[in-house]
Amino acid sequence: MNQSLKKIVFTSVIGNALEFYDFTICGVFITTLSKVFFPSIDPTLSLFASFFAFSAAFWTRPFGAYVFGYIGDRLGRKKALTLSVSLMGLPTFFIGILPGYEILGIAAPLILILCRMLQGLCTGGEYNGAAIFALEHAANKRPGFISGFISASCVLGAITATIAGAIVSLSFMPSWAWRVPFLFGAVVSVVGYYVRRACSESPEYVGLKELPKNLPILTVFKESKAPFFVNIVTGGMNGVLSYTLFAFLTVYLSRYVQVPLEKGIFLNIFGLFSFMFFCPVFGSLSDKLTPRRSILFSLGLVFCLSFLSFALLQSPQLYSLILGQVLLGLLVAAFVGPSHAFMQTLFPAKTRYSGIALSFCIGMAITGGSTPMLLTYLIDASQNLYVPAFLLMGYAVFTSLVLFMAQFYISEQKTQEAERAKAA
Repeated sequence: MNQSLKKIVFTSVIGNALEFYDFTICGVFITTLSKVFFPSIDPTLSLFASFFAFSAAFWTRPFGAYVFGYIGDRLGRKKALTLSVSLMGLPTFFIGILPGYEILGIAAPLILILCRMLQGLCTGGEYNGAAIFALEHAANKRPGFISGFISASCVLGAITATIAGAIVSLSFMPSWAWRVPFLFGAVVSVVGYYVRRACSESPEYVGLKELPKNLPILTVFKESKAPFFVNIVTGGMNGVLSYTLFAFLTVYLSRYVQVPLEKGIFLNIFGLFSFMFFCPVFGSLSDKLTPRRSILFSLGLVFCLSFLSFALLQSPQLYSLILGQVLLGLLVAAFVGPSHAFMQTLFPAKTRYSGIALSFCIGMAITGGSTPMLLTYLIDASQNLYVPAFLLMGYAVFTSLVLFMAQFYISEQKTQEAERAKAA
């Protein structure tokens, strides 16, 4: 990896990490936010309302993907990414200073939901855009490894948010201490802005002979229908895996396994570190197997090992809880690590930002925000602590079937196009 590429990957990693710190901090404090903004006699109802606010960020991610995808395809990748990371700090800051329900009444949770929607808007253009930017600089130089490295970068932000959550949740901390990590998030967004400004534009984008004449997404719908659908499913699988690990697992341990909240947050760090370590490992594997085969291999792992992971997480023994976290982190990394390299192959450069970002965010909007709520409901209804494992296994089977069917469809389309070209 040459010095120029190292710089681009580094800036993509830092910008992505800063953005995901801001985005994840709400998930870390989901239990605290439920008490401050959604007080209720029934703690389950309060928790559901807080998950609802958390999911609000996923409603606007597709719109953010559309807006930043348009900017990225028409005005440049650098411009879109600089704008997304600089805007992210505003809603995070407002959450940090927002008075609770006792002071503002119903206005407090409504403003919280609005802030989450603004966070989702910015994230819709950031996560995929950072990977597109770096991989276009990389060309064919270890795209899988770079994909995994950038995927891991979001966990730098998530881990920082989790560590901050663990510190301010300690028993001797004042009740308002949870606000400090949100205020810090606003500061790091300013850092992200200056990091991104120092980057050069993607050479693949600069080398395009023709940009989309109309809205880029219209070209995607016309020329890349099958890849668009495949990427919706990819985003959906990513959402189920990622937000089971990032947002639900702390609730799972504290609510259903009776692990104290501060200990649950601490244990989640093992899962996040596992994810961060294994993302580049499975990304590198895709450089040898091809991204598609690596994705299919990861889905097989999810199907075979999810049950074991949640069996370990139900044990009162510390080593078992840690192993369960590490195993789940590995399973999430196996899919997420090579996913950027896989998505990069689905769309041509002229519409890549719009195609990848919008389809991925639609999938994430369907599953990412709803997964914690769905799992909470299903476990409460069934009293079965293996529900998360069954959900992950079911999605793995569905995603595998879609990938097989899409590959067959795309191959048929290429064959027909070749025959028409030969006939002409």
